[in-house]
Amino acid sequence: MTILNYLGCNFILPYSEGDSDNKILIMESISGDEALASVKKHFTTKYVYQLFAPWGSGIWFNKHYRNEYPKSNTESQESFLSLCHLLDANLQAGDYCELYICWAGEEGEDRNMELDQIINLNAFDINKIQIYEKTLLVIQK
Repeated sequence: MTILNYLGCNFILPYSEGDSDNKILIMESISGDEALASVKKHFTTKYVYQLFAPWGSGIWFNKHYRNEYPKSNTESQESFLSLCHLLDANLQAGDYCELYICWAGEEGEDRNMELDQIINLNAFDINKIQIYEKTLLVIQK
């Protein structure tokens, strides 16, 4: 199975160039319109994008994943930091984005609300963030 990342914003983000060397890319939904329509129930934002990590591990890291797959966990953290850099350049003070993580095919399933997190873009410790499947992260500036 493949972990998928969806980003919800209240502003339009440009899609990434196909030959970009960024660690995270903003794409049209590669999972299809049905998956995108299903996942929108988790968002309060106007626009929803699918994110893609060129090496394929996506944004999904936590203490369990770090123990079993340390290299992939580090790559996922780097992708998250790349996303934060992109959001920092686009978010206005007081605004937010939402990041939803799920397995392919599970976009419409209920999320694990007890694992949802709010992250301040200007003050967080990457090693204290635990991202699991079916969770929503609110990233605010």
